[in-house]
Amino acid sequence: MIFALRQPAVLVGLLLGFLLGVAFRAGLQRRVGQARRSGGGRRRGRLRAVGRRRTWTPQAGWAAYLDPYGGVAALLAGVGWGARPEPARRGRATDVTMLLVALAVHGVLAAAGFAAYRAANGSLAGLQGLPVTAVLHGSFDPGTVGQSVSLGFAMINLACGLLALVPIPPMELGVVLWSRLPRSPGARRLAYRVLEEQWGIAVILLLLLLPLAGQLPVLLSLINTVADPLLARL
Repeated sequence: MIFALRQPAVLVGLLLGFLLGVAFRAGLQRRVGQARRSGGGRRRGRLRAVGRRRTWTPQAGWAAYLDPYGGVAALLAGVGWGARPEPARRGRATDVTMLLVALAVHGVLAAAGFAAYRAANGSLAGLQGLPVTAVLHGSFDPGTVGQSVSLGFAMINLACGLLALVPIPPMELGVVLWSRLPRSPGARRLAYRVLEEQWGIAVILLLLLLPLAGQLPVLLSLINTVADPLLARL
């Protein structure tokens, strides 16, 4: 986001989109996890405590939903992630559900941003062929303030949704895949280091921040490539 300082209205959209995206994503994932835990307790015939219902406050909410490494990634690369809630019940179905929640939240928010951009007289056809990073880095001027804020909001949620599909933890698809490694001792040690000792975070940051032969970092290039056909369908 730091590169979007040259487009203040776009930067506002990026900030709003990122904060709302990670908050709704983590919040809904926690609610789903709690629901699965309480449902599991009923099926086994035992009463299980779900805990007190949490209400969102600026003091407690953002601290719970933001991840420091994901925030650094968003600041420097333009796309990041939020805190990964600990699932109440671990398992293949739970991990896949967390992935679907992430995709649904960012997909809905991105669609809302594009709808607002269209309502502000922005041309969706003009977005075809536009790299997502051109908006994330403030090198594209959408036009009016309304168009800039809404497009920034949409693009960062589109990018965060695509980032969730990277097969490296802490991204949700990465958690799904690395939790399913063979049960050999070596595989378990590797999975533990990637999932719990932040090796995956280091790899993600490297792929988001390190330019490749003078070009964009690998993950940003992949996001541009995958997003291109999606933008063509708008």
